[in-house]
Amino acid sequence: MTHEELKTQVQALADAISSNEAVKTFANAWLAAEGTDKQAELTKKLGSIVKQNIALIDETIDFMSSPTAAEIFGQETADSIRTHAEEIKAQGAEFCDCPGCTAAKDIIDHLNEIK
Repeated sequence: MTHEELKTQVQALADAISSNEAVKTFANAWLAAEGTDKQAELTKKLGSIVKQNIALIDETIDFMSSPTAAEIFGQETADSIRTHAEEIKAQGAEFCDCPGCTAAKDIIDHLNEIK
């Protein structure tokens, strides 16, 4: 993974509505530190941070079935996301495929290339 590819994925974490606030804060700090020793230090922590942001597909289904999801997203949207998650699970998906989880998965898949 090149630095530019990593930067794109970290930006996706910062932008994803599904990323939790700690991940968004970290991603924005990483982006703001572009080219500095601070960014190099944050990069060392990136693996553990993204692992906090990725959701297993069953977690997504369970959450989208909850009253909390209906409260946050509205019942129709929560039901739609749950249905989608059930469909991709049936196709073999292990993780949620929202933008935040997709970016986290890509970073996790390339951790051994990130320095």
